Amino acid sequence: GINAEYGGAVGTVAALANVMGDEVCQLHDLISANHNCTDLQHKLIAPNTAVTASFGVAGLKFVCDAVGLYGGPCRSPIQPLDSTQKEKLSAIMADVGIHCPKI
Repeated sequence: GINAEYGGAVGTVAALANVMGDEVCQLHDLISANHNCTDLQHKLIAPNTAVTASFGVAGLKFVCDAVGLYGGPCRSPIQPLDSTQKEKLSAIMADVGIHCPKI
């Protein structure tokens, strides 16, 4: 995250970059140039939390599939999202301009 980069880290492992790569790279560039990135950071918090802590691998796979990338099926023991979870995740992503058509 931002604190790590300001502390000297040179990279990140960012699940969100699979579906919002431009924005994640822009965040890195802003930090590297010592520019204000607070607005962008705040924009990325909800979708990042969604595809990691909230919906996990199944959520990231769903969003990848929904936007035309290959997320693929979940491997056991991970279960795919149910319809309610898909709707919730789709709403979170829509708030940042990533539209997940019903699949």
